[in-house]
Amino acid sequence: MMNWIVNRRATVLLILALMIPIGLYAFWQLPIDAFPDASNQQVMILTEAEGPGPLDVERQITQPIESVMGGLPHVQLVRSTSKTGLSQVVVVFEDNVDTYLTRQLVMERLQLAKDSLPPGVEPAMGPISTGLGEVLQYTLKSDSHSLTELRTIHDWIVAPRLRAVSGVNEVNSFGGLVRQIEVQVTPERLLKYNLTLQEVEEALAKNNANAGGGFIVRHWEQQNIRNLGLLCSPDDIGNIVLRAEDGTPVFVSDIADVVESHMTRMGAVTRDGAGETVAGMVIMLKGENARNVVERVKDVLPSIERSLPKGVSFDVFYDRTELVRAVIDTVGNALWQGGVFVLLVLFLLIGSMRSAITAALSLPITALCAFILMDVVDLSANLMTLGGLAIAIGMVVDGSIVVTENISRHFKEHASAEKLQTIITAVKEVARPIIFSILVIVLVFLPLFTLEGMEGKMFRPLAFTMILAMLGSLLAAVFFMPAILAVIPQKKNERKARIFPAVQRGYAWLLSKILSHPKKLITIALLLFGGTLYGATHLGSEFLPSLDEGAIAINVVRLPNASLEGSVKTATFMEKELQQFAEVKTVVSKTGRAEISEDPMGPEQTDLLIMLHPEQTWTTGRTKAQLVDSINKRLSRIPGVRLAFSQPIALRMNELISGVKSDLAIKLFGPDIDVLKSNADEIAAALKTIPGAADVSVEQIAGFSQLEITPDRRKMARYRISMADINHLVETAIGGTVATELVKGQMRFGIKVRFPKKRRSSIAQIERLLLNTPEGARIPLNRIATISQVEGPAQISRENNQRRVVVELNVRGRDLGSFVAVAQQRLIAIQEALPPGYWIELGGTFENQQRAMKQLAIVVPISILLIFAMLISALGGFKPALIVLFNLPFALIGGVVAMFILNVHLNVPATVGFIALFGVAVQNGTVLLSFIQQLIAGGTPVIDAVKQASTLRLRALLMTALTTILGLLPMVYAIGPGAEVQRPLAIVVMGGLFTATLLTLFVLPSVVVSVYGKKSAS
Repeated sequence: MMNWIVNRRATVLLILALMIPIGLYAFWQLPIDAFPDASNQQVMILTEAEGPGPLDVERQITQPIESVMGGLPHVQLVRSTSKTGLSQVVVVFEDNVDTYLTRQLVMERLQLAKDSLPPGVEPAMGPISTGLGEVLQYTLKSDSHSLTELRTIHDWIVAPRLRAVSGVNEVNSFGGLVRQIEVQVTPERLLKYNLTLQEVEEALAKNNANAGGGFIVRHWEQQNIRNLGLLCSPDDIGNIVLRAEDGTPVFVSDIADVVESHMTRMGAVTRDGAGETVAGMVIMLKGENARNVVERVKDVLPSIERSLPKGVSFDVFYDRTELVRAVIDTVGNALWQGGVFVLLVLFLLIGSMRSAITAALSLPITALCAFILMDVVDLSANLMTLGGLAIAIGMVVDGSIVVTENISRHFKEHASAEKLQTIITAVKEVARPIIFSILVIVLVFLPLFTLEGMEGKMFRPLAFTMILAMLGSLLAAVFFMPAILAVIPQKKNERKARIFPAVQRGYAWLLSKILSHPKKLITIALLLFGGTLYGATHLGSEFLPSLDEGAIAINVVRLPNASLEGSVKTATFMEKELQQFAEVKTVVSKTGRAEISEDPMGPEQTDLLIMLHPEQTWTTGRTKAQLVDSINKRLSRIPGVRLAFSQPIALRMNELISGVKSDLAIKLFGPDIDVLKSNADEIAAALKTIPGAADVSVEQIAGFSQLEITPDRRKMARYRISMADINHLVETAIGGTVATELVKGQMRFGIKVRFPKKRRSSIAQIERLLLNTPEGARIPLNRIATISQVEGPAQISRENNQRRVVVELNVRGRDLGSFVAVAQQRLIAIQEALPPGYWIELGGTFENQQRAMKQLAIVVPISILLIFAMLISALGGFKPALIVLFNLPFALIGGVVAMFILNVHLNVPATVGFIALFGVAVQNGTVLLSFIQQLIAGGTPVIDAVKQASTLRLRALLMTALTTILGLLPMVYAIGPGAEVQRPLAIVVMGGLFTATLLTLFVLPSVVVSVYGKKSAS
């Protein structure tokens, strides 16, 4: 094979030339996104029912839907939230189930549940989207249009056109006032004309329809017949006839006022302290690429804006492409800076820029191969995939370095030999260890594909890209590099490195001294390893470092009975306070819930989205963490609010994946809400005293004020009044019933029948509402029912058919693992005191951490076993494989020490870093030991073979180690979105490779001498 490559070098170089445009085209075709989508496979069922409180919603809507969803195939979890007028049921499936299959299964079961639901209640599935679905958010600006007009413009002009954009699944409306026509019936007028509310509703419905009469034929023509009976204006509504007595009609306008109004709203949006506005959220279809979708949406925005009424314009406040651009810039900077460092190392150790550039050619070749393969396997370019390339940048040159260095050595030792034959001989000498060492790195990453959940979705793309990069580097080292070196003219008087000869002499002298007492160094190394194992037990632990999104999100919670208007005023005040910070670009507050209630907040809850200027432009000298502390101190002075800090994507992902918005969730399960509430308060009080606890809060399930109407069934029987009569009065007179719709062009607005506000806004007024008896008499409601003000549940949360209350908190200033260890001790006494049927579970980010570390505890040993199996195959025996495997414990030393020095917690990226480190550490040991074996097999005494191999391979070993270490250096000091995830991995590999290289150069030769002595290694 090597003979063919060198002798057919023109063909090989032609293949390389063809690969360049293909690779560049593949790169431009790659979809680009910020992060891999780590959302779970779920279907959300949203059911709105105006009027019922949380208990009624749970009993009448949530439980019937839950009961039919629990038995679906591949379901992992069913959780729900019941609030006033809204039921949200989330069905979580296994990740490998097809998205559209899950929705089909849920739809089939919903048909079974509909028979158990109240009349008129229609459950609907949420959008086909994920936690990364909200890719563009904007507000509508206007100085001359009302909130009702802006909402109407958005719902009927903007949203339909944006939904037509390819890749857009839904456009969610938030804020403003949804137009509605109210027929405000006066009770006295109803009594005067002896009419009922039901008669008014029926008249409105019957007088609002067009009808077709077919067509008539006249000679050669036919004409359709159409009756125009649709209501066209509020005046038409007022002119509807309810009854005609003695030729005198009674119109709707005689008993009611027809007025412009708006639907009962459950949410509002404010911005930058300027008051309320209307916001739109573009939700991307699952599986689409965020950058492409946002670009398509932004392309049509100018056209839509031109069609809007004069003075109305878009003001985008959240654009996912900005985050994508920032993440790609972060990784891109690490890539090119790492490339420069690699080239510098090669130049310093080789001494010739020409030779250094030749070896460095493997970088672009590997990148092109990786891009082609990424395109083939449909990987996107994001933080993890490009991060995999950045991590591998120093590794991918290792094979080419060994090939180039060995060919250079053969040219010097056999100057008179024929050039092509020298290249063939030199490459054959190192080809086997190079292939095996690269395959070892590939194999150690294979177990990462067994990771589940969020960690699997985050790190499988990284592992995949690194594998593709290493396979590309193998192709570059043994296929393209020999052909390239074969066509480059050999310089007889090539400049030699000035630094390396001195380093080589010093190393040879020190190695000779060490090999005279090899067991002493081995003992010292083992003692260091023992100390490292002890130190590793004191490392902090966490799931993932917080991804910097360049923005802050604050979940603000007020008292459960807080009104929407009060929450809006509080949010506006907060926005003005936040505008005082120079780092803040814009602030948008979302109070309550949007039209599509994926986050079913009540009017007492507000999400503050704080968009920041790029951190490199800040002039205050604050870090983001310090900015959060400053904001927390300022806003915490506002009475009656509770703050929880996060970031926009993190907030949404946590809510969708685990149902909570914080790092740690203590879930308390049981049947009785009052017992759950009292014990949850006790848990919160215990957790607040633990150092590091921040934003501790109990899910607000109590404190919701409501009026309860309790009918007396004996009195109802006396007047022959049914419960349906009372329900109709309460629903229509107080809550209002939509009788029909007013159609205006493509727009539709509900026509609601209800009593005027002044006749239904107090207990006394409600008590005086009149009921009709079968005999025609009218009696007040208080004659057959009592009305009282009580405190009820604000919401009811359930998980797997059990009620639960969550105590949430974030952890600041310490690692999550140590905090949870203390928290678990505090919870033991509370758990033991719980009544039968109640129990505690831990969730949130901690749940992900536990699952990930449990899986990694299996994955890491499997990786080591794979390495060992490969070493036995590569080195031809159990003993040499064990010697190389001796590298791994000492690679661990540097990794752990680096984590301590740079204050890095043990998390998923750091553990993945150890897996990568083991592969790289074995690579250098394999190259050195295989050369020692070759010399011993040729008859060289063991100690001479060790000294000779170590000295001759020193340059290659130093170059491979330093290129990897310095190639990762930019990822350690990088700032910007995405840098936090890659940093622990880079730190572990850098630190571990430093000690692993020292081991390879000194301890491994000592082990070989100690094991073999003067015997032959064969």
